[in-house]
Amino acid sequence: MAKPIIVVLDGIESSFDHAKVERTKLYGSRRRVPLDQDGQTCVKSALTTDGLYLLQTGMTAQGYFDESGRWLQKNQLVGIGADGQALELKPSTLGAPQVLEAVSPTTVLDFAIDAVYALDAMTLDAALQARLAAGEVFSFKFKYSADFRLDTAFLLQNNEGIFCLVGTPISPSWAEPGKISAVEDEEESADELNFDMF
Repeated sequence: MAKPIIVVLDGIESSFDHAKVERTKLYGSRRRVPLDQDGQTCVKSALTTDGLYLLQTGMTAQGYFDESGRWLQKNQLVGIGADGQALELKPSTLGAPQVLEAVSPTTVLDFAIDAVYALDAMTLDAALQARLAAGEVFSFKFKYSADFRLDTAFLLQNNEGIFCLVGTPISPSWAEPGKISAVEDEEESADELNFDMF
């Protein structure tokens, strides 16, 4: 069983058991199963470009190769930041208290939500319970398993219960109504394909 999600508000901890909300659990799923002429289930495979190996589903997720073709285990990989420096591996936040910060409910709209967890309170501070019931939204740092970056999670409540939404920030580019987007014409390169010549 996974460790609980533990959050802290005004120095008081609350802990939650959690279960991931998945589309298949809500709506069920259908799957097409290809069969061969004998009625046996077909297995998806891919042939490598050199024709030497047949790769089945899941085989490419077991490790990586470097530029020289040397096999690397996952624990040998290092995260590199935009500045080219190695990133520090951050541990899972499960079981570790995370401080809550009250945010505007519209803040959630600035994030691409990657996962939703239904929470079951193990211990719930009365003050936090009241504020969630009043519609307040809280953010905290979250990572299910060790990784090189922490995601942002939101704690909120609706008529169905208490939920944790985990996401990454997005920065959409907006165009104003009635404003024409102008692109400067550049001289055609001699190498560019000119469709007028067809």
